[in-house]
Amino acid sequence: MNLPQWLVDSGQPIYERKLVMGTPTIATIVFPARDFEAGVTAWTSVFGTGPAFSSSGQQTPPGEADFAVFKTPDVEIGLTSLPWVDAPLVFIEADDIEQKRRELIDSGATALGEVADGSLAEIGTAPITNGDAGTGVVEVPGAKLAVVRLVDGNLLGLRQSLPVAW
Repeated sequence: MNLPQWLVDSGQPIYERKLVMGTPTIATIVFPARDFEAGVTAWTSVFGTGPAFSSSGQQTPPGEADFAVFKTPDVEIGLTSLPWVDAPLVFIEADDIEQKRRELIDSGATALGEVADGSLAEIGTAPITNGDAGTGVVEVPGAKLAVVRLVDGNLLGLRQSLPVAW
């Protein structure tokens, strides 16, 4: 461990913090954008460039899409006009989305899926109209996505990266 000399000379006790669990990687944060065009304009001003892709998997003008992603080297920022969420939704990276989803459900989480109006509902309470009807897992260009409601009521997204032939 390389510590600054002033800290070593200070005589203060030095504690090394040990990692006691695996750290999930935040892959994507999806923000609601009920006014989709305004959302794309706002985030374009933040990043200085338009979205990397939109719901069609291509660079699409804002008026023709309901989902857009801005990519940085470390995280993706997504915008959705669908009523999936009313607050930002964090997606963590999962090497195996089905396994991670099952682990969370086994520890009390509830599986969610997209229904006809574009919102999320508990699997089994309404027909799932986008994605796997039994799991709610959705395939989009470059990823598989799933959402669960944790025991505390918060939503958590899971994202498994897939190869893309653009």
